[in-house]
Amino acid sequence: MRNIELSTWESVPHKLDSLKKSLENIYEVKLDTCSLDIPLDKLYPTEDFLENDKLALVFMKIIEEDYDVPIIAVERGSDYFVLDGHHRAYISSKIQRKNIKSLVLTFPEGATYRNVLKSSLASMPIKEVEPIHDPIVLGWSRMLKILKQYEALCHMQFYMRREKILLKNLSPTEPELLKSQIETTTKLLVPIVCIKYEDKYYVLDGHARCLRAKQLGLRSIEAIVLLPQIPVHFGIVKTAREMKLCRLEDIHVIL
Repeated sequence: MRNIELSTWESVPHKLDSLKKSLENIYEVKLDTCSLDIPLDKLYPTEDFLENDKLALVFMKIIEEDYDVPIIAVERGSDYFVLDGHHRAYISSKIQRKNIKSLVLTFPEGATYRNVLKSSLASMPIKEVEPIHDPIVLGWSRMLKILKQYEALCHMQFYMRREKILLKNLSPTEPELLKSQIETTTKLLVPIVCIKYEDKYYVLDGHARCLRAKQLGLRSIEAIVLLPQIPVHFGIVKTAREMKLCRLEDIHVIL
């Protein structure tokens, strides 16, 4: 996996100054800067795609470490365009935050940033730029792949919420699991992925972690729950019910 340098509180002022000088040279005006909590529904990308490995790393740090380094944006009318921080903005939109900390470049009266086609942050495609070898980062990347798969399958936006779920409320979607898969799961380092339907949580990824948690005597497990934009009748729920998969004990462990 390539070395990814994420923005820090120490590096942002230098990035801001560099972007400010660049735009001032292009537009031949002096720009002002300010700090704002920008509504995410007023924020738009200026890049075409997100890098899968960097996005997974940012996702992990936002959820696990409350990574909240401000993005850099430029104002145009009542809208804002991301200059630095697309990955942070995307994850913030997907976990349903309303606003994001931002350092904003503003034009003087009579001048404005270029006309940019407004597209949705939440709809940005994720491009695999390099294979991920770190198993933890790979786990977070897999969550995002599942998110995108469900968006494509259901033709709508999905969002994410972190929850601690009781094991008794989990329903599997895989009928069989190798014993070796459970035994090699020594630590629960990455949340499982679920969808919720009625009063049950259906496991999309992480069956071995669920059974390992049960073996360890835990009552609950960390999960990322996928949330559809509008209520959905999930085909995988129907399939799980047809296979009579209602609780973790219904998984057949193959020796």
